[in-house]
Amino acid sequence: MLNLANGPGRVSLALNLRIFTLLTPMLLLLAAACSSGSDDPIISSEQQAGGPDFSAIIVTTDMAVGHNRLLFGIIDRDGMPVAGDSSEVRAFLLVPNEDTRELKFSLAARFVSWPTAGQGVFVADMDLDTAGSYEIDVNFTSNDGAPVFAQARFILKEIPSTPAIGSPAPASVTHTAARADDISHITSSLEPDLDLYEYSIHEALQQGKPLVVVFATPAFCVSATCGPQVGELSKVKEKLGDRANYIHVEVFENPHLLEGARPAGGLVAAVDEWGLPTEPWTFIIDRQGLVYAKFEQFTTAGQIEAKLLELL
Repeated sequence: MLNLANGPGRVSLALNLRIFTLLTPMLLLLAAACSSGSDDPIISSEQQAGGPDFSAIIVTTDMAVGHNRLLFGIIDRDGMPVAGDSSEVRAFLLVPNEDTRELKFSLAARFVSWPTAGQGVFVADMDLDTAGSYEIDVNFTSNDGAPVFAQARFILKEIPSTPAIGSPAPASVTHTAARADDISHITSSLEPDLDLYEYSIHEALQQGKPLVVVFATPAFCVSATCGPQVGELSKVKEKLGDRANYIHVEVFENPHLLEGARPAGGLVAAVDEWGLPTEPWTFIIDRQGLVYAKFEQFTTAGQIEAKLLELL
């Protein structure tokens, strides 16, 4: 993990996180996708010639060898989102220095609606064993009955920037309601659930219970998924109760102190310690303090609960 705790690196990370937060609602309105592991976008000759009828937009930013939760959206040539109940996804490894590709995975991806009107993404859980450049082929029938074929490329890294599945969760010291002068100093949620600020992460890890941690900034996430994501955590808490612990970490320090319309205090240390490139993120930690599951971007209470129940 890069040490970005001080100096220009931390400023750059803050800017990247804020920029991604601002761009999230527009991801499905863009016809060019960027890979998290490459400085240059990968553009096919078909795209250069005017673009295909449909394009896939990769939303996931942190993919590495092992299990990955791939999120992608589909847009038409006019940049409008295209939805369907499910899609067939095939992932190909692009063979270096050759004009060939190797099929690594084929599966069905389900469509998940986001809490913003008319938006959503396809979600595919896949295991990949080789780092490198990948291309996905997506086939499905849209809700309008039209056949859809789309492609996108992404980079699979050797090691993720966020904690890997099975690795120890960072014992970050995070803010709690008991140690805050006011709850608005540690969360931008307009109606905070105080139970989510009872423990610091390092305290919860010592209790021998499963733990769910959501990193999000409810008031400053323009995609409108971060506040709902914290709400999904509260739903899980209300259903499963004290069988697990639940923590929301506001990604900004002193979110009540603003410069213009944005927080002035920078990012909390835990953002660096957990290697977060974006937000929201949800992590499920087992009784031994190991990362059991992780979800980038919006994740339903049902999905969180299903994984958490595997530990209970």
